[in-house]
Amino acid sequence: MTGREGIKENEGLLREIVRSIDKNLDYTVIDSPEIQAPRFALHLSLRGRDATVSLSIDDLRSAAGDAVRRNAVRQKIKHTRDHMMDDHIVDVVGKKITRMLKESGTSEEATKRSFFRRSPGGPRR
Repeated sequence: MTGREGIKENEGLLREIVRSIDKNLDYTVIDSPEIQAPRFALHLSLRGRDATVSLSIDDLRSAAGDAVRRNAVRQKIKHTRDHMMDDHIVDVVGKKITRMLKESGTSEEATKRSFFRRSPGGPRR
């Protein structure tokens, strides 16, 4: 049995694993000669972001009957999805406002009185 047949045979399992991570996560199996024979690539896309994960065909086949292998495949896909979503953090405030706040904070700290300093005249009773 070739790798492509193994993937088609377990297409339902692969779909179930991907949907358990995120129901909006789209995936396609990539046929590429650069990928070694016992592996296949899975292209993931979600909200305009893309990533590719390489999985073993043997892991996918054994995931049908073994919960540990199934969780390992799920964790690889989930890890890739999480990193795909992490690398697009947008600065909400903006650089100019951040710089202004930082500058105003340092000048304010220099003029602030210390609350730990004793008042002149000693303690009051």
